[in-house]
Amino acid sequence: MRADEEAQVHILEMLTLFWLFFMSATFLIRIEVPDAPSVALDAGLEAAGEDAIIAALATPSTDGLDSALHDHLAASDLDEACSMLQDLLSVGYEANCWVAADRAPAGPHGDTGVPMSDTVTVHHLLVTDGTLWTLSLDVWRRGGVS
Repeated sequence: MRADEEAQVHILEMLTLFWLFFMSATFLIRIEVPDAPSVALDAGLEAAGEDAIIAALATPSTDGLDSALHDHLAASDLDEACSMLQDLLSVGYEANCWVAADRAPAGPHGDTGVPMSDTVTVHHLLVTDGTLWTLSLDVWRRGGVS
């Protein structure tokens, strides 16, 4: 064997030894990685808020608009619009309702409460008579059960 061939064999030997050492170390050393927090809690809260908004949009209008929610917003009856959304939440959920018109800052309307647990905010945009309304529901589980 020539010197350059011996060098190539030596490099292959070193690579093989390194690979064996690396695989042995990964087998022996166990790194405990904690599981990611479950998104099921957040998904349930988000679904409750979205369902309330969808139900409000499906409620027939008395003024010939798209929905009863549109009626309340067009009449600038923001407390009634928020009360409607809060009443349509699934059993076991509560929410604070925030409403903003066009570029104005959002303000709380309807019944407001202090969340007893983590919250998820659901947003929805509606247009009535040229006004862009931003509706936000901060949803949490009643009683703070997570």
